Amino acid sequence: MKMKQYPLAKATLFVTLSAVTVVGYLFVLSVLRGKLGAFSNTVPAMLVATATLVLNWRFLKSEGRSLVDLGFDRPVFRIGQTAAGFLAGSLLVGSWALVLRFVASASWHAAPPVVPRAALGAVLFVIFNNAGEELVYRGYLFLLLARAYSRIAAVGVTCILFTLLHVQAGVPLAAAIAGVLTSSLVFAALFVRWQSVPLVLGFHAATNILQELLGLRTSALTAFVPALDGNAGKSPSYTVLALTGLINVGLALAIFVSARTRARKTQ
Repeated sequence: MKMKQYPLAKATLFVTLSAVTVVGYLFVLSVLRGKLGAFSNTVPAMLVATATLVLNWRFLKSEGRSLVDLGFDRPVFRIGQTAAGFLAGSLLVGSWALVLRFVASASWHAAPPVVPRAALGAVLFVIFNNAGEELVYRGYLFLLLARAYSRIAAVGVTCILFTLLHVQAGVPLAAAIAGVLTSSLVFAALFVRWQSVPLVLGFHAATNILQELLGLRTSALTAFVPALDGNAGKSPSYTVLALTGLINVGLALAIFVSARTRARKTQ
Protein backbone atom coordinates (compact mmCIF):
# COMPACT_ATOMS: atom_id res chain seq x y z
CA MET A 1 0.00 0.00 0.00
CA LYS A 2 1.19 3.52 -0.71
CA MET A 3 2.84 5.41 2.11
CA LYS A 4 0.52 8.37 1.67
CA GLN A 5 -2.13 6.27 3.41
CA TYR A 6 0.00 6.36 6.56
CA PRO A 7 0.37 9.97 7.72
CA LEU A 8 2.00 8.92 10.99
CA ALA A 9 4.67 7.02 9.05
CA LYS A 10 5.29 10.05 6.84
CA ALA A 11 5.49 12.33 9.87
CA THR A 12 7.94 9.95 11.54
CA LEU A 13 10.08 9.77 8.42
CA PHE A 14 10.08 13.56 8.08
CA VAL A 15 11.10 14.04 11.72
CA THR A 16 13.78 11.36 11.41
CA LEU A 17 15.30 12.95 8.32
CA SER A 18 15.14 16.34 10.03
CA ALA A 19 17.00 14.85 12.99
CA VAL A 20 19.64 13.54 10.58
CA THR A 21 20.14 17.10 9.30
CA VAL A 22 20.68 18.25 12.90
CA VAL A 23 23.33 15.55 13.38
CA GLY A 24 24.92 16.74 10.16
CA TYR A 25 24.80 20.30 11.46
CA LEU A 26 26.58 19.29 14.67
CA PHE A 27 29.23 17.44 12.66
CA VAL A 28 29.92 20.38 10.36
CA LEU A 29 29.90 22.69 13.37
CA SER A 30 32.59 20.62 15.07
CA VAL A 31 34.68 20.51 11.89
CA LEU A 32 34.45 24.26 11.30
CA ARG A 33 34.71 25.30 14.94
CA GLY A 34 36.59 28.60 14.93
CA LYS A 35 37.96 28.13 11.41
CA LEU A 36 35.66 30.72 9.83
CA GLY A 37 35.78 33.19 12.69
CA ALA A 38 32.49 34.99 13.23
CA PHE A 39 30.80 32.84 10.58
CA SER A 40 31.77 29.41 11.96
CA ASN A 41 28.20 28.84 13.19
CA THR A 42 26.55 30.52 10.22
CA VAL A 43 27.68 28.09 7.53
CA PRO A 44 26.30 24.97 9.30
CA ALA A 45 23.05 26.86 9.96
CA MET A 46 22.81 27.69 6.24
CA LEU A 47 23.24 24.01 5.42
CA VAL A 48 20.46 23.05 7.85
CA ALA A 49 18.12 25.67 6.41
CA THR A 50 18.83 24.43 2.88
CA ALA A 51 18.42 20.78 3.83
CA THR A 52 15.10 21.36 5.59
CA LEU A 53 13.84 23.41 2.63
CA VAL A 54 14.68 20.51 0.30
CA LEU A 55 12.96 18.09 2.68
CA ASN A 56 9.79 20.16 2.64
CA TRP A 57 9.93 20.45 -1.15
CA ARG A 58 10.35 16.71 -1.64
CA PHE A 59 7.62 15.69 0.80
CA LEU A 60 5.19 18.25 -0.59
CA LYS A 61 6.02 17.18 -4.15
CA SER A 62 5.27 13.55 -3.26
CA GLU A 63 1.70 14.68 -2.59
CA GLY A 64 1.40 16.82 -5.69
CA ARG A 65 1.91 20.02 -3.73
CA SER A 66 4.63 22.66 -3.65
CA LEU A 67 6.42 25.18 -1.45
CA VAL A 68 3.65 27.65 -2.33
CA ASP A 69 1.67 25.89 0.41
CA LEU A 70 4.22 27.24 2.88
CA GLY A 71 4.13 30.80 1.58
CA PHE A 72 7.04 30.65 -0.85
CA ASP A 73 5.54 32.66 -3.71
CA ARG A 74 5.03 36.33 -4.64
CA PRO A 75 8.50 37.47 -3.42
CA VAL A 76 7.63 41.12 -2.84
CA PHE A 77 4.54 40.26 -0.80
CA ARG A 78 6.40 37.65 1.26
CA ILE A 79 9.28 40.02 1.94
CA GLY A 80 6.70 42.48 3.23
CA GLN A 81 5.23 39.74 5.44
CA THR A 82 8.68 38.93 6.81
CA ALA A 83 9.26 42.58 7.65
CA ALA A 84 5.84 42.82 9.32
CA GLY A 85 6.60 39.68 11.29
CA PHE A 86 9.94 41.11 12.38
CA LEU A 87 8.27 44.30 13.60
CA ALA A 88 5.62 42.36 15.52
CA GLY A 89 8.23 40.07 17.07
CA SER A 90 10.27 43.09 18.14
CA LEU A 91 7.23 44.57 19.87
CA LEU A 92 6.65 41.29 21.71
CA VAL A 93 10.21 41.28 23.04
CA GLY A 94 9.69 44.91 24.03
CA SER A 95 6.76 43.78 26.19
CA TRP A 96 8.99 41.15 27.83
CA ALA A 97 11.56 43.85 28.59
CA LEU A 98 8.86 46.02 30.16
CA VAL A 99 7.87 43.14 32.44
CA LEU A 100 11.51 42.76 33.45
CA ARG A 101 11.76 46.51 34.02
CA PHE A 102 8.69 46.93 36.22
CA VAL A 103 8.58 43.56 38.00
CA ALA A 104 12.29 42.94 38.55
CA SER A 105 13.39 46.61 38.56
CA ALA A 106 15.77 45.92 35.71
CA SER A 107 17.86 48.63 34.13
CA TRP A 108 20.07 48.41 31.08
CA HIS A 109 23.61 49.65 30.57
CA ALA A 110 25.83 49.55 27.54
CA ALA A 111 27.80 46.36 26.92
CA PRO A 112 31.32 46.38 25.46
CA PRO A 113 31.23 47.72 21.88
CA VAL A 114 29.74 45.28 19.38
CA VAL A 115 32.18 44.02 16.74
CA PRO A 116 30.37 44.49 13.39
CA ARG A 117 31.67 41.28 11.81
CA ALA A 118 30.77 39.20 14.86
CA ALA A 119 27.35 40.86 15.08
CA LEU A 120 26.66 40.11 11.42
CA GLY A 121 27.62 36.49 12.00
CA ALA A 122 25.25 36.31 14.96
CA VAL A 123 22.35 37.82 12.96
CA LEU A 124 22.89 35.47 10.01
CA PHE A 125 23.09 32.49 12.35
CA VAL A 126 19.76 33.42 13.94
CA ILE A 127 18.07 33.85 10.56
CA PHE A 128 19.27 30.55 9.06
CA ASN A 129 18.89 28.59 12.30
CA ASN A 130 15.34 29.89 12.75
CA ALA A 131 14.58 29.14 9.11
CA GLY A 132 15.55 25.52 9.69
CA GLU A 133 13.38 25.36 12.82
CA GLU A 134 10.35 26.90 11.13
CA LEU A 135 10.64 24.60 8.12
CA VAL A 136 10.64 21.60 10.45
CA TYR A 137 7.94 22.65 12.92
CA ARG A 138 5.73 25.03 10.93
CA GLY A 139 6.20 23.49 7.49
CA TYR A 140 5.19 20.20 5.91
CA LEU A 141 4.94 18.40 9.25
CA PHE A 142 2.40 20.90 10.54
CA LEU A 143 0.29 20.70 7.37
CA LEU A 144 0.40 16.90 7.42
CA LEU A 145 -0.71 16.61 11.05
CA ALA A 146 -3.40 19.25 10.61
CA ARG A 147 -4.83 17.51 7.55
CA ALA A 148 -4.60 13.95 8.87
CA TYR A 149 -5.67 14.63 12.45
CA SER A 150 -6.52 18.21 13.41
CA ARG A 151 -5.03 21.66 13.83
CA ILE A 152 -5.02 21.13 17.58
CA ALA A 153 -2.93 17.99 17.12
CA ALA A 154 -0.56 19.83 14.78
CA VAL A 155 -0.13 22.69 17.24
CA GLY A 156 0.31 20.37 20.22
CA VAL A 157 2.81 17.98 18.63
CA THR A 158 4.98 20.61 16.97
CA CYS A 159 5.06 22.87 20.03
CA ILE A 160 6.01 20.00 22.32
CA LEU A 161 8.75 18.83 19.95
CA PHE A 162 10.04 22.40 19.65
CA THR A 163 10.16 22.75 23.43
CA LEU A 164 11.83 19.37 24.00
CA LEU A 165 14.54 20.31 21.51
CA HIS A 166 15.37 23.40 23.56
CA VAL A 167 15.28 21.48 26.84
CA GLN A 168 17.71 18.97 25.34
CA ALA A 169 19.91 21.90 24.31
CA GLY A 170 20.15 23.01 27.94
CA VAL A 171 17.29 25.49 28.46
CA PRO A 172 16.04 25.20 32.10
CA LEU A 173 12.62 23.57 32.35
CA ALA A 174 10.88 26.63 33.84
CA ALA A 175 12.24 28.90 31.09
CA ALA A 176 11.39 26.29 28.47
CA ILE A 177 7.76 26.13 29.57
CA ALA A 178 7.24 29.86 30.19
CA GLY A 179 9.30 31.10 27.27
CA VAL A 180 9.92 28.47 24.59
CA LEU A 181 6.60 26.61 24.77
CA THR A 182 4.45 29.74 24.86
CA SER A 183 6.51 31.40 22.11
CA SER A 184 6.03 28.32 19.94
CA LEU A 185 2.28 28.69 20.49
CA VAL A 186 2.53 32.19 19.01
CA PHE A 187 4.54 30.86 16.04
CA ALA A 188 1.96 28.12 15.49
CA ALA A 189 -0.91 30.62 15.72
CA LEU A 190 0.74 32.84 13.13
CA PHE A 191 1.13 29.89 10.79
CA VAL A 192 -2.47 28.79 11.31
CA ARG A 193 -3.70 32.32 10.58
CA TRP A 194 -1.52 33.16 7.56
CA GLN A 195 0.16 29.86 6.53
CA SER A 196 3.36 31.69 5.70
CA VAL A 197 6.77 30.44 6.82
CA PRO A 198 8.36 33.79 5.78
CA LEU A 199 6.01 35.66 8.14
CA VAL A 200 6.67 33.31 11.06
CA LEU A 201 10.40 33.37 10.34
CA GLY A 202 10.46 37.17 10.52
CA PHE A 203 8.62 37.06 13.84
CA HIS A 204 10.79 34.28 15.26
CA ALA A 205 14.05 35.89 14.14
CA ALA A 206 13.01 39.20 15.73
CA THR A 207 12.36 37.56 19.10
CA ASN A 208 15.84 36.03 19.11
CA ILE A 209 17.72 39.03 17.69
CA LEU A 210 16.06 41.51 20.05
CA GLN A 211 16.67 39.24 23.04
CA GLU A 212 20.36 39.10 22.15
CA LEU A 213 20.53 42.83 21.48
CA LEU A 214 18.99 43.61 24.89
CA GLY A 215 21.11 41.07 26.73
CA LEU A 216 18.21 38.75 27.57
CA ARG A 217 20.41 36.20 25.81
CA THR A 218 24.11 36.88 25.46
CA SER A 219 25.86 36.76 22.09
CA ALA A 220 28.17 38.80 19.87
CA LEU A 221 25.10 40.92 19.11
CA THR A 222 24.54 42.02 22.73
CA ALA A 223 24.64 45.82 22.93
CA PHE A 224 22.97 46.26 26.34
CA VAL A 225 23.16 44.28 29.56
CA PRO A 226 20.28 44.14 32.08
CA ALA A 227 20.94 44.53 35.79
CA LEU A 228 18.21 43.28 38.12
CA ASP A 229 18.00 45.74 41.00
CA GLY A 230 21.74 45.57 41.61
CA ASN A 231 21.89 41.81 41.08
CA ALA A 232 23.10 41.61 37.46
CA GLY A 233 23.54 38.16 36.11
CA LYS A 234 20.88 36.46 38.21
CA SER A 235 18.10 34.57 36.48
CA PRO A 236 14.74 36.35 36.10
CA SER A 237 12.25 35.51 38.84
CA TYR A 238 9.43 33.04 38.34
CA THR A 239 7.04 36.00 38.37
CA VAL A 240 8.76 37.48 35.34
CA LEU A 241 8.69 34.11 33.58
CA ALA A 242 5.02 33.63 34.42
CA LEU A 243 4.00 37.08 33.16
CA THR A 244 6.05 36.62 30.01
CA GLY A 245 4.33 33.30 29.39
CA LEU A 246 0.91 34.88 29.96
CA ILE A 247 1.66 37.61 27.42
CA ASN A 248 2.63 34.97 24.87
CA VAL A 249 -0.41 32.80 25.55
CA GLY A 250 -2.71 35.83 25.34
CA LEU A 251 -1.24 36.82 21.98
CA ALA A 252 -1.45 33.26 20.67
CA LEU A 253 -5.11 32.95 21.71
CA ALA A 254 -5.95 36.28 20.05
CA ILE A 255 -4.39 35.10 16.78
CA PHE A 256 -6.12 31.72 16.98
CA VAL A 257 -9.48 33.45 17.51
CA SER A 258 -8.73 35.70 14.53
CA ALA A 259 -7.95 32.66 12.41
CA ARG A 260 -11.17 30.94 13.44
CA THR A 261 -13.25 34.05 12.76
CA ARG A 262 -11.67 34.42 9.33
CA ALA A 263 -12.34 30.76 8.54
CA ARG A 264 -16.02 31.16 9.43
CA LYS A 265 -16.39 34.23 7.22
CA THR A 266 -14.93 32.41 4.21
CA GLN A 267 -17.22 29.40 4.57
